[in-house]
This record gives sequence, structure tokens and C-alpha cells, in this order.
Amino acid sequence: MASIEYRKRTTRVIAYIDKRKYCFPLGPVTKKTAERFANNIDSLLHERRCNLPLSREVTNWVADLDEILYALLAENGLVEARIKSSTLGAFIDSYITGRTDVTKRRIDKLQCAKDRLVEFFGDVALGTVTAGAADEYSRWLLRQLAPATAQKECQIAAQFFRHAYRRQLIPRNPFDGVSVGTATNNERRVFIDRDIIADVLDACPNWQWRTVVALARFGGLRCSSEVALLKWTDMHWDTDRFTVTSPKTKRYGKGTRVVPMFGELRPYLDEAFSMASEGDTWVIPMLGGQPSKNLGTTFKKIIQRAGVAEWPKPFQNLRASRQTELERHFPTYQVCSWLGNTPDVAHKHYLTVTDSDFESALKTKTGDWRGMQTPVAARSDAQKKTRTVHSVRENASFSDVVGILENARVAEEGFEPPTRGL
Repeated sequence: MASIEYRKRTTRVIAYIDKRKYCFPLGPVTKKTAERFANNIDSLLHERRCNLPLSREVTNWVADLDEILYALLAENGLVEARIKSSTLGAFIDSYITGRTDVTKRRIDKLQCAKDRLVEFFGDVALGTVTAGAADEYSRWLLRQLAPATAQKECQIAAQFFRHAYRRQLIPRNPFDGVSVGTATNNERRVFIDRDIIADVLDACPNWQWRTVVALARFGGLRCSSEVALLKWTDMHWDTDRFTVTSPKTKRYGKGTRVVPMFGELRPYLDEAFSMASEGDTWVIPMLGGQPSKNLGTTFKKIIQRAGVAEWPKPFQNLRASRQTELERHFPTYQVCSWLGNTPDVAHKHYLTVTDSDFESALKTKTGDWRGMQTPVAARSDAQKKTRTVHSVRENASFSDVVGILENARVAEEGFEPPTRGL
């Protein structure tokens, strides 16, 4: 165990590491501070000796040490040497460069979040960003962006600083616990019924656009990432299924999924197959296998040409509408398997209560429950208790009473009534 040595001008904690004596001068500190240092040194030595991960208490204690004491621990091999902190912009750039496991669209979002962080804080040293400054940044984001977008960018900022903390560039993540806005915006979630989508399909300029819209609305595919990567070799005509390649879920170990050729979708796939040239690889040739290609601008023009009201998040709401439809007929685990998401995500971002749901509720007969009572099981004749009342005349003789008792039945508890609690 580490010992404490109190001197006139300083207090030292003495520990033994591999039978070698090490001294940690703390200066003029209180007894409580010295005891805490000694206890943490013991815990640190024990966890290192047993090859255990450092506990949260020890990790926080090490992170709060000044440079001199931390350097003493690092010299003795108890902790890793601290890496000098870089500027905010340079650190995030290096982080984004190392994220080779995400899609280009995700990289663009990380870069956008980095630009806003540098715009607000400036290209300052990483360690100068405090928790209070993080709160101010979150409130500033809420003035610049929609609540759901502001919340997402706060999460990305926390992701950046969490990585810096793990690399021991900063003692704390200033964005821990910072939250602003809401994760969802229900006002932008719209159910696109089939009458509207029929008008949009009629307004599409060619078969490729009809297939894109049908894949999003009736197949539930993400557009354009999953639609663009769809190949003819992914079509399993014999089983009426097709394989979808999903860049978004690839990093979670779910790079592909199998989707039924739904009855509403099959005619558009048949049309696309009849129009395909021999040797074509991609189901949608105009996308050329480019999952990041932007289709939103042209699709909005198609919606306007169809003469229907434009809805927010055009492709996202097509996919969400399909999930809402399928949930009415199939279990959630099946629908989520086909659409490539989870039940939590579906309930949070996809499922919508529609006008037809209200109409169905009004037509449903729930029955008249008034006056109904919970039935009680009838007792059998053997279970029914009967009581015979014997009348005894006033001033009856002892022989009269004995005659009554000889023919009477006595309960199991005897003549005396049962005592409560016994």
C-alpha cells in the first residue's frame, strides 16, 4: 500500500512498483487530498498489475492531474504520455480523414458540423472548449437550424470531442449531457397516399423515374443510395425477391437485405427489365451505381408537374409511408427486416397515424360494456354452506339442550369462533 509522508513544506506519497520505491511530491496539500492520491495510486497499481481496465473513478482522477504529476506517472509507466492538443479544425479534419467506414454522405455531414464548430469557436486549441461554451453553442445552433438538425449536430460535436477524450487530448468531453431541440420533427412527417403517388408516377418523364419512385414508395428503399446500387443480378425472379445493398447499414454488419417483390412494385420492375439493354448492370442506368447522386431537385419538379402539393423530405416520406402501410398487415420484425431499420427507429421516424386510421377506429364496434360484471364461478352443492337454526325455549331443561346438541354439527373450529390472526 502507498504510504504518506508529511514534511514541513511538502507531503509525499510513497509507492512501491516492482519492488522499487517511487515518491510523488504533492506540495503543501491537505491530509484528505494526500489520502485520496494514495488510494488512487493503490487502485492504479492493482488494475495495472492485474491487467484490468481502469475504473471510472481512477480515469477521472488521472484526467484531472496537472502536467507535473501526470508526467511522473507516465515516466513510471503507469499511464500513457499525454499527446499535445491540436487545434479544433486540424483535429476534426484528421478524424474525418480516418472515417473510412462511413459513406460519402456521412462524411459531408461531418464536414458540415466541423464548419459550424469552427465558425462559432474559431480554430482554437482543442482543450479550451469548456462545457459552458458547449451549452452556448447548442443554443446558437437552435437559432440557426431546425430543432431536429440542431440536435443531430450536437451529437456529432459530442462524437468529435469523445474521440479526443479517448485519445487523451482533453481531460473531459465538454459536450457530455448537452442536448438541444428534439430528435424528431413530426410536422415534417407526411403520409403519401396512393392517389397522390399515382399522379406523380403519371408525371414521371420516363420508365427510369417511374422505377425510382416505385422502389421508394412500394419497396421502401432509401433513395438514392440503395436505389442506385440495385443490380439486375440482385433480382431473384424465381422466388419473387430481390437483394438490396445498403451503404448506411454496412458498418453495423448489415450490408444487404432481402425484400419481397411486392405486388404493387412488380409491374414497374417488369417494365424496367423489358426496357433494359443486354449487358446492363444497373437497374437504374441513369444513376450509374452512384449512391450519392442528387435526385431531389428533379423529383420536386416532377411533383409540381403532377399538380399535387409538395411534401417535405420527398423520398424519406415515401419510404416512411410504405412502412406505415406494411405495419398494418405484417409483424414489425418482418417489416423492419425488409426495410432495413429497427423497431425503435421505425416508431420514432417512420410510422404515422393517418386519416384512414381514424375512420377505421370509428367503424370498429367495441361492444356495450355497461352493466357487465366479472363472472364468479358457481359453487357446487357440496361446496355450499348451509346453516340450521335451532330454537331453544326459554328456561329449557338440561336434558332438552343435550338433545339438541346430540343432533347438531360442529364446525372444524369448534364452538368458539376463530380468533383473528391465528
